[in-house]
Amino acid sequence: MFSKPALHSPFTSHLKDRILSLLSRQEDLTAKSIFQSIKREHGSSVSYQAVHKTLRNLLEQNVLEEKDKKYRLNSRWLSNLDSFVSKVDARRSGKSSLDFGEIKNATSLTLPFDSYLDALYAILDNLDRDIAENKEPDVTVAHWCHSWPVTCVSKKEFDQLRRMMAFGEHYALVNSETALDRLLGDFWMDLGKNLKLGVPCATSCDLVVTRDKIVQIFLSPSVRKGLDDVFKESDHRKIDLAKFYSLVFGLKGNVTLIITRNKVLADQIRSETLEYFK
Repeated sequence: MFSKPALHSPFTSHLKDRILSLLSRQEDLTAKSIFQSIKREHGSSVSYQAVHKTLRNLLEQNVLEEKDKKYRLNSRWLSNLDSFVSKVDARRSGKSSLDFGEIKNATSLTLPFDSYLDALYAILDNLDRDIAENKEPDVTVAHWCHSWPVTCVSKKEFDQLRRMMAFGEHYALVNSETALDRLLGDFWMDLGKNLKLGVPCATSCDLVVTRDKIVQIFLSPSVRKGLDDVFKESDHRKIDLAKFYSLVFGLKGNVTLIITRNKVLADQIRSETLEYFK
């Protein structure tokens, strides 16, 4: 059911980072030149085919642009990234928050985080902003590998969650069905989210669809393993919540959001998700 065009995970290797690093220093390089430079600089055993595939993926994500078979960083992506990074810094200093609404139609933006919870709260901040900016309620859907662990929040953040869940309709499919998934699932359902556990989804990334935007959350292997370890307890009576939150807050590492503005794809994912709730 979930066979749709998906943006590829940036964590299959360090190849993407090496390509972006190279093109930040040199512009208008051919695929062959990029391949040879990476081999020379890193002594890597990477193949030309892998370089070419990664370049095509970056083109699809509008991270790169190509002219006469030469690649460079996409100027619009750089501009958007600069704006978003400034807002990340502002958010961490308590001055502002990210605004996914600035993304142009039919484009996408890749945004790195170094904390799992920071990425989740960036998404929740934007859902909350949507309430203030749009009078018409929306149907928001999500696919999660595990129930999102955002229950340890301040009163202000809890009120924010309640306000979001009371505005529009909210649905989530969760791949896992551990004791902790069920416990956190109850929390979300008490807030008003419609949720189903044990659904085959979110195998490569979590995603959230809100209005015409698709937000994909890619976890590095270390963060994904850490998250699986947090949820592995099978007996709810043995769940140590203090240890749980210690582990969740300690989930540091590469987390990448890819935000895409595409109404057709957003509507398709939303429609397929709602089939599980009929």
